Amino acid sequence: MRLTSPKREARYKQLLQAALKIFARDGIDGASVADIAEAAGVAKGSVYLYFDSKEALAGDLVRHIFTYEDGHEHRLSEEPDPLTRILDFCESQEKRILSLGQDASVALHMLGHVGKSAHDQLGRGIRQLLAESRFAVQVLLRNAMRQGKVPGCDDCGRGAQTVIATVFGTIHQRVAVDGGKVVGVRDTVVTVLRGLGAQL
Repeated sequence: MRLTSPKREARYKQLLQAALKIFARDGIDGASVADIAEAAGVAKGSVYLYFDSKEALAGDLVRHIFTYEDGHEHRLSEEPDPLTRILDFCESQEKRILSLGQDASVALHMLGHVGKSAHDQLGRGIRQLLAESRFAVQVLLRNAMRQGKVPGCDDCGRGAQTVIATVFGTIHQRVAVDGGKVVGVRDTVVTVLRGLGAQL
């Protein structure tokens, strides 16, 4: 959504945070727009100034949580250290989700909506994010292969799928075990990359 002022941007983020709390409390299907509005301290109609529906709000929340802001100066295909950049990307996803604390589980629950109707806005948003993430990792793997850093990566698309599945599987385990002694994303992705022949 395009926001035209700092005030609208602040209200938009306020609504996203309220939605996260209500989704965590009631589940996505059980949450109501009225409850989200109440948690945000606004009138129910105000929610519809920003979102067409609860599902649209959930879709924006997914993008807000999972979108990676890449501060690297090089394009993916020109990155001189593509393996480190993959690890940075994967670790940033873990940090963002774990930073949600008790609400981290609802962020992961949202990934379960990917198999619902093709018209479901939440599922569509998740599919888009996963596709973008896989594509970024695929480009970086192809770049690493050209540099001779991942000699076993004949199918970089499949390698990227494995990396992304490993990332979210590891995060899910960390959230489920409640921060116990569970291997982190960096270590699991390093294992996957070594399986592709990377020297790390």
